[in-house]
Amino acid sequence: MKQATDKTRQKSEDSSSGEGLHDLIAQYRAAYPRLTTIAAAIVGDQTQAEDIVQEAAIIAMEKIADFQPGTNLVAWLAEIVRRCALNYRRKTQNRKTYAADPLSLVQLAHDSAAGLTASPVAEQTGELLADQAAFDDEVQAALQRLSPDARCCLLLRTIQKLSYTEIAEIMQIPAGTAMSHVHRSKSELRNKLRSQVSISQSFPHNPK
Repeated sequence: MKQATDKTRQKSEDSSSGEGLHDLIAQYRAAYPRLTTIAAAIVGDQTQAEDIVQEAAIIAMEKIADFQPGTNLVAWLAEIVRRCALNYRRKTQNRKTYAADPLSLVQLAHDSAAGLTASPVAEQTGELLADQAAFDDEVQAALQRLSPDARCCLLLRTIQKLSYTEIAEIMQIPAGTAMSHVHRSKSELRNKLRSQVSISQSFPHNPK
């Protein structure tokens, strides 16, 4: 009787594990863009971020038994991604990296510059101004000065368009903290961009 009970219990555990793994894969696929954004915000390299997310997925599959049913699976995955990304960042601290995909950075820069007296984009033609490269460098430098959590919150908000509640859930922080991270980060970026715009206006580019 005891042997039969043990077999039944083992079968039930195997079934639950299989269901958990299936759910993990489904939610991993759905959350992949968010997880990659978190990794990119920390390590500053889009390609490496994708590798880190895949590494985190393998770790999650190996540790699926540690996940507590009824809790947020995506937040659990995000925490594994953050740990992997932070480990990578510590190992490559002195490398020059970027906070996200360059195209996303440019869009973030333009969004942050909204309301300023000048823009890196020519209003009539829509073309980038001659000093755009320097402008983008300033944005990247400003982003790197933010804390990893602040960058994660900012990019989840501006690139993934998540609500503060969604950011709070995936980052496992209070919604008010997520909002504060985003607002402070935008303010720091605006100040940096405003400074850069002022310099550009003081020393206008004279094309040859």
